[in-house]
Amino acid sequence: MPDKPYRVGVLDQDARIRQKQASRDRDAARLRSGEIDRASLQRENNFFAGLPIHEFKIVSVGGRPLAKAR
Repeated sequence: MPDKPYRVGVLDQDARIRQKQASRDRDAARLRSGEIDRASLQRENNFFAGLPIHEFKIVSVGGRPLAKAR
């Protein structure tokens, strides 16, 4: 049987909670120290910041077209 083209992992929810809290604590410390301002931190933490959102176009939802494609 060939190797699977993907890997199955198990999420350790407790470890993830600790990671997220540690990240929040680091962010709070950076804000307090003046290393970063709130607007810059928000941009840094924005999941979509690295994606070219302006190039995306939603043409259907659930296989149903939203409008005629141009």
